Amino acid sequence: MRTRTQEREIKQPLFPKSKEKETRIINLAIHLEKLTAQLNDGRELSIPIAWFAKWGVKGVSVEKLRNYEIKRGKNIYFPDIDEVLGIEAFIHGFDAHCE
Repeated sequence: MRTRTQEREIKQPLFPKSKEKETRIINLAIHLEKLTAQLNDGRELSIPIAWFAKWGVKGVSVEKLRNYEIKRGKNIYFPDIDEVLGIEAFIHGFDAHCE
């Protein structure tokens, strides 16, 4: 027979929910062919740098992407190309828009 303490331990979720409700970008890694965003929920999501050209953004290079600012965890601003990449691009893929 289980005690109430044991029952509570069993009912604990295997993967506890994050204390923050909104998914946010906490770090960005720039690679030769992709960008990898680290999210506050533990995921690491990547998108190809080639997608910038498919979105109509010209003049993108790895060197220009290395200068960035993470804004409120939801957007990444690249001042050298004057573009904003939202977290949606990492979560939803190519169908997400680049501002």
